[in-house]
Amino acid sequence: MSATRARARRRQGSPTVLLQGRVAPEVREAVQDAAASSGVSVAYYMEALIHQLVEENGHLPLVDSPRPQHEELPIPAA
Repeated sequence: MSATRARARRRQGSPTVLLQGRVAPEVREAVQDAAASSGVSVAYYMEALIHQLVEENGHLPLVDSPRPQHEELPIPAA
């Protein structure tokens, strides 16, 4: 038996779906570090974090767009 404790996992057979996205390397590292410190997998950490945000706010918070959308150029009328 290994001296290293395994990470916590969800129940066997729990329904799951794939959720993917690209993030900055430092964000990925921060999430991996937080999950490791918590003793859970990255997937479990992300799911628990989302549940915590919903419990605190009643919904997931909205975020600003990374780029302004539908912005008009300041061109004077001819």
